[in-house]
Amino acid sequence: MANNIITRTSAENLASDPGRLDALRDATGKMQAISGTDNRSAIYWAGLHGYPQWQCWHHGKVGLGQQKPYNLFLPWHRAYLLHVEHAMRDQNPDACIPWWDWTSPASHRDGVPKAYSDENADGNPNPLYSGPVPPLQNDPARSTTRYPGRPSRLPTTERLESLLNLNSFIDFQLALEDVHDFIHGWTGGLNPATSSDGGDMGNVGTAAYDPIFWAHHAMIDRIWYLWQLRHGVQTIPPDYLGKPLAPFSMTVEAVLDINRLGYEYGTASISLTAQ
Repeated sequence: MANNIITRTSAENLASDPGRLDALRDATGKMQAISGTDNRSAIYWAGLHGYPQWQCWHHGKVGLGQQKPYNLFLPWHRAYLLHVEHAMRDQNPDACIPWWDWTSPASHRDGVPKAYSDENADGNPNPLYSGPVPPLQNDPARSTTRYPGRPSRLPTTERLESLLNLNSFIDFQLALEDVHDFIHGWTGGLNPATSSDGGDMGNVGTAAYDPIFWAHHAMIDRIWYLWQLRHGVQTIPPDYLGKPLAPFSMTVEAVLDINRLGYEYGTASISLTAQ
């Protein structure tokens, strides 16, 4: 059991907690400024997920590989967020990854949380608004873009309550992954000037270079945690438990209990309830 438990908070709450927001911006900015070949850098960690390393799990595949008879989407991304959060805290010990509740009234009114949608913060570029992308094939290095959709199209609490009521982990994970996919596409969106170019969150290869990727996946991880509170921690198929979560030195069994991993989720004014 971890001695010190980190409490991840809602991204909406960052506006009323300037110290925590400053720590997140500081850690993110420092990681973005480090060379991409350094394993402390934002580019390095984003590159594990999509381009160039493609190690993420999505819909029963590792990156661009062959279909597997099992899917480690939720366990793999939990391990991934944990390692990124540790890298953030190496830069600023008060930093932690917030979760973006896209079901909340504020999200259905405003869309992307203000902490991530403001281009500037305190007179400087906001590191949560955009992140560096390394050269991709013939494209030069650049910064991420996003063109969010209409806030009214975001998932509702009723939709997620229906997910939480699913008894099978396999059914729950598949349904949640579909919602996850929608948020990626909604956030990336389409460039209104061209109606064709999409933002980076809508592309698996570049999604993790956008700083809001982490807040989105913290929400996905939180929903899994709420499902575990309702259905139990050891409700994953037994043959999943020993599966490795490469490139991390962890198995599925090792990531089931978030308190043992050293973090928990704070409350919000509007939250999904555990029964």
